[in-house]
Amino acid sequence: MNSKEREVCEYLEERSSEIIELLQMMVSQKSVNPPGDTTAVADVIAEKLDSYQIPYKEIVVKDIHKSIISTIGEGGKNLLFNAHMDTVPIGDLNKWTVDPFNEPLHGDILYGRGSADDKGGVAAMVMAICALKSCGIELNGRMTINPVADEETGGENGVKYLLDNNYINPDMVVVGEITENNVAIAHKGLIWFKIVSKGKTAHASSPWDGVNAISKMIKFLNRLERYYEIELPKRTDPLTSSATYNIGAIEGGVKANVVADSCTVILDRRILPDETLQDNVDELQDMVDQFMRDEPNADISFEVINYSPSLKTSPDELLVKKSLEVVSEFGRNTNPVGYQQSCDGRYFSNRGIPTVVLGPGIASEAHTPDESINVNDVLECAKIYALLAMRILGYKE
Repeated sequence: MNSKEREVCEYLEERSSEIIELLQMMVSQKSVNPPGDTTAVADVIAEKLDSYQIPYKEIVVKDIHKSIISTIGEGGKNLLFNAHMDTVPIGDLNKWTVDPFNEPLHGDILYGRGSADDKGGVAAMVMAICALKSCGIELNGRMTINPVADEETGGENGVKYLLDNNYINPDMVVVGEITENNVAIAHKGLIWFKIVSKGKTAHASSPWDGVNAISKMIKFLNRLERYYEIELPKRTDPLTSSATYNIGAIEGGVKANVVADSCTVILDRRILPDETLQDNVDELQDMVDQFMRDEPNADISFEVINYSPSLKTSPDELLVKKSLEVVSEFGRNTNPVGYQQSCDGRYFSNRGIPTVVLGPGIASEAHTPDESINVNDVLECAKIYALLAMRILGYKE
């Protein structure tokens, strides 16, 4: 670490209380999705950027999904830092032992919905850009921070909208999701299949007059589970857990004394970075076709109702190498890891943009009652982001 880098890190260290206060203010502004109104959180960030005289744009989709784009530096490559401001709902308040939105600091631990997922990452990137500006670092490229809306329900009104409408066009991306400040370069994708069984209604006293769609679905699911339980554990990736499936929802029938003429199941398939949507569609179609050949009167069909691609970035990318270099100086992993969840990074990766996931917090805290984050990890992450921008983009001596 050279003198300029030490100066930036010392600046952030001196302002640790400012970072904590920023994070507390963001957590106190509810941004539960649905509905996903990030206006109040974005306003907190805008006020902070204003105080450092850093320009920014506000993009609002459908009146409530407010995202921010703020850039320092000119020309050269654009390194974008992205993290989301929306959160999942708090769930059962009785399971919380703290205030989900206004709990005071407990030593080094800050509690609250969104503290880890993902406002800790947002606070780190906001303070990183403020530190570089305040320390007079003139980058040889552009550092952009992008606190964004609507990640928790798919990103249609957030990152996807910004990319589709050319608000952002980065050369490299750091997504500030929870990785304990390690560098993740892969995560699984997901497919939701809606599977429908059709039958023929009849009175329960004479079920032979009908075809029970629920019974047919049960038989099909038994076959599907036997197949997946053998095949999916064979599909592995060194950076992620194995391919998985989950039968997440089922609905069918109208009354106990009526033979059900329909049954619907939602199947969740988590696919590895090397698996494709079409391969999985073809695989399920083969199972359906074989089942209907074997089972009289079965009528099974399916459709894809949700698809989220995986993320995969080569470890040979400059972004990965520099990220590993920086985090290793803070005692983090010297090798890339996998990210077990899914994130907005897939939108960038799917466009061929080198993308890593790197942010503060412990993944097991996300979406839970008493969600929390260690504020020291947020401070460390702010330093990592600032140094990463300096080393990737370069700066005037």
